[in-house]
Amino acid sequence: MELNIPVNGAERIYVMLGMFSIFPPYSRLDNREKKILSELYYINSELKQLNDHRRGQIIFDYDTRKEIAQKYGLSMNSVYNVFSSLKKKGFIEDNTLLHKLDYEESVLIQFKKNER
Repeated sequence: MELNIPVNGAERIYVMLGMFSIFPPYSRLDNREKKILSELYYINSELKQLNDHRRGQIIFDYDTRKEIAQKYGLSMNSVYNVFSSLKKKGFIEDNTLLHKLDYEESVLIQFKKNER
């Protein structure tokens, strides 16, 4: 029996962060931080054709934070608190993502169950 779970965009990165959560530094993230960080990683990968400075300006812009807040039903204060927490945990510094997560579009998450 095979169970394929297709995931796209930020969801894919969120699932990957969940799998990486047994390893530091990802083990220190709570669920809300993983969701927002997965969005940041996704936006970063979508803008990879831009230079790092311009990409950082877009990723950390007020409008981007507002879109993230709306997507997850969070207040702007909550989003700012998560950004602050991600800074303290070493994922963000000076409007730059420190731990870049690259992924391939062809990632397929597959679970196999051995029938006995």
